[in-house]
Amino acid sequence: MSSDKILAQDLTQWQLPGMELHHFMDEMRERAPIVPILFMGTPSWLITRYDALEHGFKDTVGLPPHRAYQFGIAPLIGENFQSMEGERHRLYRKLATPTFRPRVVEKIDSTMLEDAANELIDTFIDQPQVDMVKVFTERYPYLVIARLLGIPRDEEEQFSRWVIGLLNFNSEPDRAYRCRDELWAYLDPVIGDRHANPRDDVISQLIHDEVDGVSMDEALLKSHIGIMFSAGSSTTHDSIGNLLYALLSTGDNWDRMRHSTAQRDQAIEEVLRWEPAVSFLPRMTRDDESTHFEGVDLAPNSFVFMGIAAANHDPAVYTDPHAFNINRGECKMMTFGHGPRTCPGMHLARKELRVTLDILLERLPQLKLIDAGASAPRGTIFRSPEKILCTL
Repeated sequence: MSSDKILAQDLTQWQLPGMELHHFMDEMRERAPIVPILFMGTPSWLITRYDALEHGFKDTVGLPPHRAYQFGIAPLIGENFQSMEGERHRLYRKLATPTFRPRVVEKIDSTMLEDAANELIDTFIDQPQVDMVKVFTERYPYLVIARLLGIPRDEEEQFSRWVIGLLNFNSEPDRAYRCRDELWAYLDPVIGDRHANPRDDVISQLIHDEVDGVSMDEALLKSHIGIMFSAGSSTTHDSIGNLLYALLSTGDNWDRMRHSTAQRDQAIEEVLRWEPAVSFLPRMTRDDESTHFEGVDLAPNSFVFMGIAAANHDPAVYTDPHAFNINRGECKMMTFGHGPRTCPGMHLARKELRVTLDILLERLPQLKLIDAGASAPRGTIFRSPEKILCTL
């Protein structure tokens, strides 16, 4: 499909599997640092170059980060630190993210992460062929978050169903509201119990932590549990799928990783650059006046997509950017954002990816991809394989 035909489609319809997205972004990058697109039927914009995206992430006046969340998940789960601005954002970000701080992540028991992975692998290891998305990648991150929250194990599957319902808010709003109501009703007695009997889990931390004498009320507790489950779990699910695809579809990298534990962190960093789970992150211009950005006047209330996947493949920054190169070495990337709104979950995500990779290589050393083309990551805002058919 030609670039002009793609641009004539709504962003929500773009699939662009594998390198199709990156070759398309090459053409857009040549045109301009920011190009017009359609999103949900309205004129919108997409940033295509690394330096322009760095500028965009830093411009919290012309592209205020909270506005897109106010139009996105906040109508469903309520106000949360992502939909706040200024001092309130700073305060509630500190309250909402204790588990994601680097020192806390270091102390998270890797055994818990390993146990969750091993339990899932035990359910399919005797099968000759499996879809790794169905049996592992779409289940594992939800189990991890549920256990961090202290959810009983016999209720983890129900939690996963609720969260998947929340994630489908735009396409299935009635189901999303129903799942939210059921989740909120479930949380009422849990929150009451943790008030009276604190435990060593995230819900207890959210209830009892204070910053500058402020703590969360019940509505904010629920919304932050919702954002942790929906945002944290979905992006990790996508990243694990992208990691599997990268290692299984590019030469002998799976075997390489089996014999080289020292290179596993490098492989994770490279896949985070090569196929980020969030390809295009939505922002919105201010509502009171136009925003001048990279030579273009952007109308008030316009969606502007931060082209993370485009920036991560910008040849002005990376040599041979479309190659998955484990030996690339340390390099900057835009996968977790840039500036004051950098993703707070990046340290936990990296730890989950490393523990997951170690367990999968140990338990499934002969894992082979059946159809690389059918397993290529696809989608735009969220990007990952729909299926990864493998022999064990």
